[in-house]
Amino acid sequence: MIVAPTIISLREGIEAALVIAIMLSYLRKSGRDDLRRFVIGGALVAILASVGVALVMGLVWGILEGPILATFEGVVVLIAALLLTTMILWMWKAGPTVSSEIEDSVERRSLTQSGIGVALLSFALVMREGVELVLFSMALVIQDGLQVYLGVTLGLLIAMVLGLGIYQGSLRISLRSFFKYTSAFLILVAAGMVAYGIHELQEAGLLLIGPIEVWNINPPVLPDGSYPLLHDKGLIGGLLKAMFGYNGNPSFLEVTGYVLYLLILAGYYAYQQQTPPASTAIKAHEEASTEATV
Repeated sequence: MIVAPTIISLREGIEAALVIAIMLSYLRKSGRDDLRRFVIGGALVAILASVGVALVMGLVWGILEGPILATFEGVVVLIAALLLTTMILWMWKAGPTVSSEIEDSVERRSLTQSGIGVALLSFALVMREGVELVLFSMALVIQDGLQVYLGVTLGLLIAMVLGLGIYQGSLRISLRSFFKYTSAFLILVAAGMVAYGIHELQEAGLLLIGPIEVWNINPPVLPDGSYPLLHDKGLIGGLLKAMFGYNGNPSFLEVTGYVLYLLILAGYYAYQQQTPPASTAIKAHEEASTEATV
């Protein structure tokens, strides 16, 4: 039950650790070690601010009830799915140039704004990862309960160890493969969030479009009152529900949202694979122009 939150927090933690590692490494190479404390300070403030966001959202969640609570949960889960999707798409598109972009930003801030600018950059980059993780974690808590916190903690601890190893140069991992395979997993998680978010909004009396139950493949409850393995409250079904939003008796709109999400992402990925990056296209154009001139 802790696989999905572990992978999500691991990925978010790795991204935050890479941001800090890139900034610190650049300052070390450029002889600006005096600014490193601003990077660390900005990151620590961002972590505290993210914890504050989590506490506020938890407080709001705790005081709501009935249809308003279901609406809140549905909106949170759908927003988390949207952010998770944008994170994946951004990594597909900008992943190869992230390091140079961060270094350029550090250079500009260190020249024009000195320590305060570097601290603000560190804060903004880490805060983005922190708020995303808060929303993802809350969306998973809504679906799966308190075991999510264990997975989030485990993922962040692993990310801290990996990030430290990457920065010190003692650990070599293929970040390209890491982001590739975790993206494939997170797409399925996000699709499940879309379906679950729709389910919660329908529980609140909203989006009542089409049949409320398309099929029901949940096996009957066992004589002792326990749930069979494949029931969405059983061992296997519950695991699939926690990780990918599986539902044994979904509504028409849930199924439609799940399938459409996967089709749209698959179409976008296929388009990205067929479209060369801008730098490659420019280089090819320049080579063609040179050959034509010769």
